[in-house]
Amino acid sequence: MLSILLSDCQAGANANMITNLVGTRIRSIRRQRKLTQQQLADLAGIPRATLATVEKDDANPSLAVVFKIACALEMTLDQLVDASRRFIRVLPVDQMRRVESGEGRYQAMMVTPSNMLHLTQWSFTLQPGGGYAGKPHLPGSEEYLHVLEGEVELEVGGERARVGAGETACFHGNAQHHYRNLSTRQSARGIMTILAIDPEKK
Repeated sequence: MLSILLSDCQAGANANMITNLVGTRIRSIRRQRKLTQQQLADLAGIPRATLATVEKDDANPSLAVVFKIACALEMTLDQLVDASRRFIRVLPVDQMRRVESGEGRYQAMMVTPSNMLHLTQWSFTLQPGGGYAGKPHLPGSEEYLHVLEGEVELEVGGERARVGAGETACFHGNAQHHYRNLSTRQSARGIMTILAIDPEKK
């Protein structure tokens, strides 16, 4: 009897984990397809408040509700649930976005999924004498520059600072900013992290 109870408890825990992951996946797919909660709820024939509850990490939606959402997303229930069971996601190299400028003196690669709206991270290399003019991001955004090797001169709104290996600089991402490698011999490598506002604040 005890073994049966333990088995039932384990099954319940696994079911909760799966449904929680389904909510996270639904939210990710909805944002990737640029649908509001109201739009997806209308397609699924459920109240927006129900969808909002489903998308919470601690939600435990019913199978019927998840089925309606899967149909609205033109996916089978198996596709939605099976993909949600994967705890690790590996991004193939060929799916990572790359940027190059200044005749190759600046090279960067996005190391976060392209559908992430609130957080973007880039690994970059500045060849000797290279520079990069960053594009202003959304108002309220924050950008973090972490230098792994060499030294990078950061300019934001006319103010300049040198950031050495192991150091991190933070600034408002919606301001004009430039990165420069003033060295004539050593390349500089680092990581840029952009923390943006969630457009839906949800």
